[in-house]
Amino acid sequence: MTDTACGAGHSIWARCSFNTEERLERLYAVTSGWPWLVDRAHRLHAGLGDADRVLSKLAGMLTDLSEARAFVEATGVQSDAALAAGYRALDKQFQGSTADTEDVVTAIAYETSGDEEEARWVFACLDAMQVFDREEDGRLRLEPLLQKCLSTGG
Repeated sequence: MTDTACGAGHSIWARCSFNTEERLERLYAVTSGWPWLVDRAHRLHAGLGDADRVLSKLAGMLTDLSEARAFVEATGVQSDAALAAGYRALDKQFQGSTADTEDVVTAIAYETSGDEEEARWVFACLDAMQVFDREEDGRLRLEPLLQKCLSTGG
């Protein structure tokens, strides 16, 4: 089946190009579902034509400092000083562990302006940017791929 036969949408493209459950799982493992990275995989697939090669190349790209920076820039998490400070506060406070929403807001307020209303705004923006993974119990964790790219200088 070709990409054209599968349709124009990216999710349809992913199911056709990465036509096994194992490949789809690997695509998610490499991209964490970030649209910018899935789009990058789509563009690589157009040139390479092989899903396994695309996944290997994409995984390698994310270890490159300039590629990590491009990804971080695309997320928008550093597009505003308050958002960047809020994200750094959460990374510092929770260091990969989980927290509930109120703990997240409190950490942002404590580490930044001290203003709870602004901290709630920062949280809402970061949440909308999907920088959190949600655990089954509703607790939040910073999304690991973005966290890794930011910690390596992205």
